[in-house]
Amino acid sequence: MKNQFFLIMMLSSFLAFSQGAKVTSKQTVTQDVATDALKYSDNSKEEEITLDGKDVLISGNDNKISFKGSIGKIVITGKNNDITIVSVKQIIIPGNGNFVSWEKSDNAGGKPVIQDKGGYNNIERRSDNAMDRSDN
Repeated sequence: MKNQFFLIMMLSSFLAFSQGAKVTSKQTVTQDVATDALKYSDNSKEEEITLDGKDVLISGNDNKISFKGSIGKIVITGKNNDITIVSVKQIIIPGNGNFVSWEKSDNAGGKPVIQDKGGYNNIERRSDNAMDRSDN
């Protein structure tokens, strides 16, 4: 009788716990950029890229990328990237630990629209004496 009671208690506890459990899935951010966007998924690279108004999606990690020209929207889902941008309209960062510096924007007020959805990101306007991640 004790064993049956114990079994019933365990089963009821399991059922109560499983009904309250939530299943979550990781959302990939790709809908935020144009279909012709530059999609960068490499890791641990150092590059200089010139663009003329295209959107950019960076899903790679540990990169040092310098963008010349102008970017419409940049979305950074990766982590620990060091990104330098001459001109950008919008910066969206759901990734973590990214260092992003920008020089100018064509938006009213001269600043890009910034959405930092991740953690430990550093987003700032670049000046003549700006630091890179390696200077910190």
